[in-house]
Amino acid sequence: MKTVHSIVLVSILFIIACHTTYAQIEKDTIVASQYYQKADSLLTEREYDSSIEYFTKALPIYQKAKAWEKVASCYNKISENQWRNEKLEKSLSNAKKAIEISDRYLKKDNEEAYAYDNIGEYYYKASEYNKALENYEKSLQTKLKMLPKNHLHITESYTKLGNIYNEYGDFDRALKYFKNGLEINQNIFGEEHEKTANSYNNIGVMLQKKGKYDMALQFQDKALAVRMDLFGKNHPTIAKSYNNIGNIYIEIETYDKALKYYKKAIAINQNVFGINHPRLIASYHNVGIAYHKVKMFDKAIQFYTKGLNIILNRFGENHLFTAHSYNNFGKAYEELKNYSIALDYFIKSQNIYKNKLGENNVIISRAYNYTALAYAKNKEYNKALEHYKKAILSNSNQNGVVNDYQNFGHFLDLNRLLISLEGKARVLKALYEERNNTKDLEESIKAYRKANRIMNAIRQSLSNRKDKVTFAKTAKKVYQGAIEAQLLLYAYQKNQQSLKSAFDYAEKSKGNTLKELLNDANAKDFSGLPMNVLELEKEHRIDHAFYQSRINKEQSSKKQDSAKIKEYENKLFDINRRQDSLTQVLEKNYPKYHQLKYQNDIVTVADIQQQLDNKTTVLEFFTGDSISYAFTISKNNIAVQKLATPKLTEQVEDFRKSIIDQDVKSYKKQASALYNKLINPIADQLVGDQLIIVPDGPLWHLNFDVLLTKQDDSNNPALLSYLLKDYAITYANSANLLFAPFKENLESKVLQDCLAFSFSDSTQTGETRAISMETLRGVGGDLPGTRKEIKAISDIIDGQYYYGSQAVEANFKKNAGQYNILHLALHGEVDNERPENSRLYFTKNKDTIEDNLLYSHELFALDIPAELTVLSACNTGTGKIAKGEGIMSLGNAFQYAGTKSLLLTNWEVSDKTTPEVMKYFYRNLKEGMNKGKALQQAKLQYIAAADINRTAPFYWGAFYLVGDAAPMHFENNSVLYWILGLGILAILLLSIMWYRRKKKS
Repeated sequence: MKTVHSIVLVSILFIIACHTTYAQIEKDTIVASQYYQKADSLLTEREYDSSIEYFTKALPIYQKAKAWEKVASCYNKISENQWRNEKLEKSLSNAKKAIEISDRYLKKDNEEAYAYDNIGEYYYKASEYNKALENYEKSLQTKLKMLPKNHLHITESYTKLGNIYNEYGDFDRALKYFKNGLEINQNIFGEEHEKTANSYNNIGVMLQKKGKYDMALQFQDKALAVRMDLFGKNHPTIAKSYNNIGNIYIEIETYDKALKYYKKAIAINQNVFGINHPRLIASYHNVGIAYHKVKMFDKAIQFYTKGLNIILNRFGENHLFTAHSYNNFGKAYEELKNYSIALDYFIKSQNIYKNKLGENNVIISRAYNYTALAYAKNKEYNKALEHYKKAILSNSNQNGVVNDYQNFGHFLDLNRLLISLEGKARVLKALYEERNNTKDLEESIKAYRKANRIMNAIRQSLSNRKDKVTFAKTAKKVYQGAIEAQLLLYAYQKNQQSLKSAFDYAEKSKGNTLKELLNDANAKDFSGLPMNVLELEKEHRIDHAFYQSRINKEQSSKKQDSAKIKEYENKLFDINRRQDSLTQVLEKNYPKYHQLKYQNDIVTVADIQQQLDNKTTVLEFFTGDSISYAFTISKNNIAVQKLATPKLTEQVEDFRKSIIDQDVKSYKKQASALYNKLINPIADQLVGDQLIIVPDGPLWHLNFDVLLTKQDDSNNPALLSYLLKDYAITYANSANLLFAPFKENLESKVLQDCLAFSFSDSTQTGETRAISMETLRGVGGDLPGTRKEIKAISDIIDGQYYYGSQAVEANFKKNAGQYNILHLALHGEVDNERPENSRLYFTKNKDTIEDNLLYSHELFALDIPAELTVLSACNTGTGKIAKGEGIMSLGNAFQYAGTKSLLLTNWEVSDKTTPEVMKYFYRNLKEGMNKGKALQQAKLQYIAAADINRTAPFYWGAFYLVGDAAPMHFENNSVLYWILGLGILAILLLSIMWYRRKKKS
């Protein structure tokens, strides 16, 4: 019995003890949960040390309670805090403990996936990317098994994998992961969230590395705007945005803006983290790069040193950050021509890269390129070639074998490959000039051919117009080397084919953006795209023009509405993304569209000669920094002349200034000097009296017909020896655009003669109607300014004229596609910083539909199939010179819209003399002269008849004609009028006869 009582008593005591223990555990677990929640909030607030302290307090309590999921979670959270706080070894240890707990006690995979992420972060921070990638992949696969596809943790894995592939230089794969992440973040959080902003930031970085700078800037601006709204101006993520925006400005050579953003980033990071935190590394190096680019090398090295000191203190010698830093030092010393020090730095960086990343990646390829360039500048050509070869092999994913330059899919980065091939070609050319071995020159030419194919592929990858223009600068440098190589071969072999190949490269360097835009428009017309797709694409263009105009209007307002600007920018951002997606779909699903869009045929010299008559010569320039080439093509001959053109830009600008200032002495001196520099050396190659000039670089700001062929003694402008007296001169963006016209197979619709607009200061309601040219002929009195100009041409041609309150943008857009000639006597304004915002002003009267400013970007949404557009406003033919593209003027936009030829002005024209020049020009056109001849004779007629005080080139020399110079075909209605008149007379006579007979009867 006692035994039974004892057992019962023990059982009761055990139950009481268990109850007490469970109660204590439950009580302790509540405390642990409080610690955990506090730690989590501190982690969110980036208080990493304090967060670790509270997770560490919670951990033993959860262990005692055998709450294994919470134990694993604590280890993971502690690990995350530690890698964020740069305590990498401890982070790795705790992440491994989390995996051990998960494997032993848990059936769920979520903590294991989290642990793999943390281990991946350790290896990522230690720049051991292969191991980081392995663990990130394990984490992603684990998450995909247990989570829905649109889960936050999935997008976190996409981001981590994107970061790894970015480090490897596999930007396409990185971009794919970042876009996947963006889609999930938008679905979960919407547009205005920190994680969505991070996705925008990551995509922007990849686009920048792929050379898509304008698109990259759009994404970075979007990320910055969201972060500003969420965190204000002084948050670390704002500094990250500033750094990335600065990087884009470095790439597009806007160094002052880059430096401004970098310094903002430094100020924020120093304020938040102090002056020696790893967050400052990128900012210090970036500022150094900006100073480097503007040749301030002492300051550059000073900032590079600041960054390197932090790296060595925190990460040691064998880290990728260290290698990046060594590259910066190497490039600075290379610029300083201290090649031995530069090479020491480059070789040290190579060794680190090879140790951390292996041989096949873009990063090591870049390092080899740097080393090769330093060897080349030091004239160690064989070592340079050896390193360019290594750079090409490292850029391939074919295990060190590169044979195929037709299909570039096995190269990691085409932009880096282009640098390697261009460098190799340049070194081989230098070797030929040193040792006169023709094999070197032949290999150089082969390398340039490969580079040309790569440039075509890169252009195809760029969907944004600004990015194409930016890439043209790089391309022009390559084409200059290719031209030089072909001309060296021509000098050696005297083979005409080399000369023609040199001309082909000169052609390839011109007007590519305009050509590709016209190709795209042509492809849409002839590739059989569905009508709904075409309508959608046009809708995107119209919407883009609309919101860009609204942004411009708001930014030019005295009281800017920042909320409206932000709303319009968001709309524009979405339109650009939709347009980019649509373009990708079209190229993938409609092969014919893709084929037509990217056809890269260059008109041959034989094609040009076939279209030339015996009176015309094509003169095409290619300008370098101090050397230019003048190619001349006539019916039966092609030749090239090398010209010394140092300080050509300054000389052309001084020449224009002498004309505008009407400084006769200075003008005569410079006009003669420029003639002797540019025309006299090739004068014997100019056949006939008609000259088609394809300018390049600063020559777009030079009206050749006002050059002087002699050193004239006379100061009477009417008697000077203008080139105008010898040649009818017209201009072309490129021979290809002129002799292989686009949209030539489109059905031509019957167009009316002329649509004319003139600017007026008047806003009086009395001037409310448009009138026909015929009615304008009968208007008497002294008409003001531009109306006098339209009155002068109304005596010659028929059409419709809008003035006063009817000269509005809406009327222009409604009618522009229905006329053969557009004559726009409007005020113009060129925006050299943003050429797409150059504009024409209509009238001061408010347009209820439009803003009365016709921007260049709006013309891209219009169809204007005119034979001739006359922009007789001030400076309509001036604009920013884009290397490898030509002048970015209003005229480019009219050409894209479909206009065959343009009459533009190169400086401010006079209201008093323009009507006379225009009258002569249209009269000559009506008489059947081609456009170039009509303009030449109009200028000569004006000089002969004008008051002596208004015969200087300033009054007539601004006008120049771009594009097709063929004669115009006007409807001759005189026969019709005679038939109608005789018909009416016959009816009248018959009526009289009938009446008399009836009266007699």
